[in-house]
Amino acid sequence: MGPSENLMRLPTERLHTWFRQGSRRGSRKMVKDEKSTGPLVGYRVLEFANMISGPFCGQMLADLGADVVKVEAPEGDGFRALRPEHGGLGAHFLHFNRGKRSVTLDLKSEKDLAAARDLVRKADVVIENFRPGVMKRLGLDYETLKESNPKLVYLSITGFGKDGPYAQRPAFDQVIQAITGFMWTQGEQIEPQPIRNPVVDKVTSLTGCNAVVSALLHRERTGCGQHIGVSLLDAYAAFMMPGVTVNETFVDAGISPLPPRAVYRVIATRDGHVIGNIHSNAQFAGSARAFGRPELLEDPRFKDPRSRQGHLAEMWSELADAARHRTTEEVLQAAVAEGVPLAAVQTMEEFLHDPQVAHNEVFMDYHDPKLGRIRQLNFPARFSGSPVNVNARAPMLGEHTDEVFADWEREAIEPC
Repeated sequence: MGPSENLMRLPTERLHTWFRQGSRRGSRKMVKDEKSTGPLVGYRVLEFANMISGPFCGQMLADLGADVVKVEAPEGDGFRALRPEHGGLGAHFLHFNRGKRSVTLDLKSEKDLAAARDLVRKADVVIENFRPGVMKRLGLDYETLKESNPKLVYLSITGFGKDGPYAQRPAFDQVIQAITGFMWTQGEQIEPQPIRNPVVDKVTSLTGCNAVVSALLHRERTGCGQHIGVSLLDAYAAFMMPGVTVNETFVDAGISPLPPRAVYRVIATRDGHVIGNIHSNAQFAGSARAFGRPELLEDPRFKDPRSRQGHLAEMWSELADAARHRTTEEVLQAAVAEGVPLAAVQTMEEFLHDPQVAHNEVFMDYHDPKLGRIRQLNFPARFSGSPVNVNARAPMLGEHTDEVFADWEREAIEPC
């Protein structure tokens, strides 16, 4: 008898009791090595999501203390198959799914589908990133579920939105990067260049997490849940476009558009590279001195921000000529002394060992009895009153299905 059949043999109320109390009983012990902490302890999240946009949102909620149960098909989230892999767990999957519990359900099976509906009726939050219409066909859409759970906060992540001319198109990170026009800006208007990182998915996850927490606050005030729609297109545009669409801002003013300019420039030193920002007069003066070119302070091309904006290429060229004769450390020391926002362009290895990174605990090592030491990123916000606990790893496929069954069985004999 498989897990799905076991699930259907359990009384529905027993399932509900576990899901209502599971996080409070510390039942995440196989994934987290300490009792859950954080501002969202006690909230229950069901995640029907694959790849990055939905799972990364779920991971942030888990970091914040929510009990996040990832519902996976028997074959698992497709991201599990990406290498590198160790001990049955892929690194890519781990970085977007830590601190969750995995339950396998075949939503093509009526029995498993009914079990999923039972669980979701007692959830605080549902996250899903299927194409529009899929959850409705399964009877797991918000309109259906709110009848039995009016307090449900339901997040739908789509590529383009729930309707419109592109609604049914498949949308991945690079598709949205292409549509928004930013690739031409990234390529300095010469050749379109993508950001070689799934930034669209990650920004959408951040947007979704922010929206879920906001909706939970609304629920605390009103007692009502709601449906949230977040699309990759909208989230990325809202994140990336401010400051990029300046030529399209004053629609009726008739202002001549500014030509494209490389505002930032990587500068080669004698033994590496540096990059920074020069805007104010004080920053330019400090940069001129830091790079050993104080005579540039008398150059009319660079006398103020407006003048420098019209001669950015010349300004960076002058500084780059000087940087070739200095080491990175020499430039950095002078820049720090002058208060110039400048940094060395580090390798990943250098970043991992950067003293400020170590001081901030940007990375945390989790010691797993099966997989050994796992290096992962810390949660970026620090809470003085409800600190988060990221001592966790991602779950193995279906790892907690039997554990959940055992919880439900124990619940039947535990005293009220």
